[in-house]
Amino acid sequence: MAQHTLVGEFHADHGKVVQALMDLRGAIRTRDAAKVRATLGEANKLVGPHFKFEEKYLYPSLIEYLGEAGLKRLFVEHDGVFRAVVSLVDLAAQEPWTEATAQSAAANLSLIWEHPVTCDGLSLYIERLPDNAKATLLNRMEEMRREGTTLLEYRKERLS
Repeated sequence: MAQHTLVGEFHADHGKVVQALMDLRGAIRTRDAAKVRATLGEANKLVGPHFKFEEKYLYPSLIEYLGEAGLKRLFVEHDGVFRAVVSLVDLAAQEPWTEATAQSAAANLSLIWEHPVTCDGLSLYIERLPDNAKATLLNRMEEMRREGTTLLEYRKERLS
C-alpha cells in the first residue's frame, strides 16, 4: 500500500487537475457544454481546498526556496486561474455553444493548462522540509479538504 505523504497527496491532486483539464479540452473540442459544466463542478470542489492549502500554508513554508518574488509569482498564477475559471463557468452556461464560445473557452483553458504541472515541481522543495513540517502541512491539507471550500468560494474569500 502506498504511503500517505504530503508529496504524494500534493502530486495526486495535481494529477487529478491535469485529468480534469484534459477532460475539459475534449469537451470544449466537441462543444459538449454539459460535460464542461460537470467537469468544472468537480474541479471546483478539488481545487478550492488545494489552492487554499497552498496559499495559506504551503507557499509561506517554502519562502526560503521561493523568495518573495517566487511567492508573488505563484499568487499571480492563481489569480490567472481564478479569472480563467470564472470565464469558463460563464461560457459553459451559454446554450447553444457556438464556434466562438468554444474558441473562447479553449483560450481560457490554455491560461491554466501549465499551472498544475509547474506547481507540482514544488515537491522538490517540499521534500527538503523537515519531517515535522511536512507532517504539519499534511494535516493542514487534510483540514482544508474537510472544510471543503470550493475554488469559487475561496476566490471570493481571498479577494474580499
